[in-house]
Amino acid sequence: MRLTDQDYWERVHAGTGGSVVVRSAGRRHPFKRWVRRAAGDTLWAWTLPYDDYLLWEVILPRYLRDAHGRKAVEIGSAPGRFMIRLADTFGVVPYGIEYTASGASANRATFAAAGYDRAGVIEADVFSPLLQSNYAEYFDVVVSRGFVEHFNDPGPVLEAHRALLKPGGLLIVMIPNLRGVYYAWTWLFNRPQIAMHNLSLMRLARFRALFDVRDLSHLHCGYHGTFSFWLFTARPPARVMRHVVRLLITAQRGLNVLFRLVLRRRGAESAWLSPNLLYVGRKDAA
Repeated sequence: MRLTDQDYWERVHAGTGGSVVVRSAGRRHPFKRWVRRAAGDTLWAWTLPYDDYLLWEVILPRYLRDAHGRKAVEIGSAPGRFMIRLADTFGVVPYGIEYTASGASANRATFAAAGYDRAGVIEADVFSPLLQSNYAEYFDVVVSRGFVEHFNDPGPVLEAHRALLKPGGLLIVMIPNLRGVYYAWTWLFNRPQIAMHNLSLMRLARFRALFDVRDLSHLHCGYHGTFSFWLFTARPPARVMRHVVRLLITAQRGLNVLFRLVLRRRGAESAWLSPNLLYVGRKDAA
């Protein structure tokens, strides 16, 4: 059973409602532009999310060094920025599967703006028998981020991922960790989000067990990231909390620099503080 419906995601991708999380403003503030110029590109990069750094600079290069020209798809891909970065970084051919019209439209615009084929965006439900038939074992890399935790029973969801993956292909699944400190905050300030997520899947043993299937070889599985205020969200129209969260996100930049200086490439993951769980596996060759 889905824990969210299509109408909710239509509103989210259209930017017109739903349980909207609080993020920093999309338009860069003049002070932020000045700080970036003063700090320089290298130091500024250190202020960016530490879990993002670990993913792109430490983990993914281990498995995607030889991915140039391979077909990669993200399930639930809107607005498409992750796949553009994957294509730019590792040379994959990007695809996206998105079942909302607003999300697919945003994804096509993102692909086109970056110079990639808009036809790579497949507007369909990943569980559609037609999609599953047309793209059976078609992709070299299958990715989902923040997808499988929106279902009560994640087993069939994983099967839909695996069915699209070629033998020898790479499976990458990431979900948020709304347990630990993030549960307490979300319960207080954005409680509707709790009902939209399968919290039991956010225990590492349960998450790992999801991938204990006959044809997957585990490459990486664990909590991901050290700590992130980006998971501290607030339900609108909480104006005071909106400003509080923006201040916390600003403070996160300082923490990111600290993590880069102290932890470097090794991270410090835990059930209480890590913002995500991450799995990487390979489908066994036939």
